[in-house]
Amino acid sequence: MHANKPAPLTTFNFMQKLRILFVCLGNICRSPMAEGLFTHKVSEAGLTDFFEIDSCGTGAWHAGERADVRMRETADSHGIALTSIARQVQTTDFSRFDYILPMDDSNLINLQRFVSRMNNAKATLVKMRFFDSEQPNADVPDPYYGGADGFEEVYRILDRSTQ
Repeated sequence: MHANKPAPLTTFNFMQKLRILFVCLGNICRSPMAEGLFTHKVSEAGLTDFFEIDSCGTGAWHAGERADVRMRETADSHGIALTSIARQVQTTDFSRFDYILPMDDSNLINLQRFVSRMNNAKATLVKMRFFDSEQPNADVPDPYYGGADGFEEVYRILDRSTQ
């Protein structure tokens, strides 16, 4: 379990789905956008059968809710559907998913603490922006308490990072 260098995709058996979980704090802004963008790109590439994609939060404050309306509006303006329902990360996620991608250092630390108490974790933790061509390993900022510009900035960051 590490947080900086994912295994190359060539190590995966593509007869099985590659399982990816995007994680933010409440699962209503950043991680649903990452899930929606990645799902959209995988679908456009005709690779849906090769992936299982989900998102969750480290907290349960918004469990059962749809993505924040401002994030849904931002996604809609770019032709991306956000259909997920917020949920909190579960112990089983660490054995079910191949990659768990937290949006920032705070969520990465929370996930590392969680997994340190487990014996059967197989998931690799990698910060979302490890895959960002402009600012690798920076945090994806939380737009929740800001204005519309913050939601658009998160869209642009995640669009690059999910490429």
